Amino acid sequence: MTQFLRRRQRGFTLLEIMVALMIFATAAVTLTKSLTESARSIGALEERQFADLIAHNVLIDILRDGYGNSNSGRESMAGFDFVWQRSVEQTPHPDIRRVDISVSLQTSTDVLATRSAFLNK
Repeated sequence: MTQFLRRRQRGFTLLEIMVALMIFATAAVTLTKSLTESARSIGALEERQFADLIAHNVLIDILRDGYGNSNSGRESMAGFDFVWQRSVEQTPHPDIRRVDISVSLQTSTDVLATRSAFLNK
């Protein structure tokens, strides 16, 4: 009878296997969800990075060419189509203006990047 008890204790019961599978399945679903969220945030980060480059480039153009007549424009970079808006405000100093550039995707109204600079009149 002692040998019979030893043989019986060697394997796993069906309940133990089911519990182990449930733990594994829960971990797999959690990991998949985490990876999906990570992939989404990488895409959003990429959009913001290119929008910031557009804002920077527009400010450089203003520094190089002056204010011009355009208060908005469209730019494409890395397969994304962006829209930028420029606003110019007075400052307490009479010879200095503040220039704000905001950039969003052409298909959205959410502002992805902003840049500001203080420039001579």
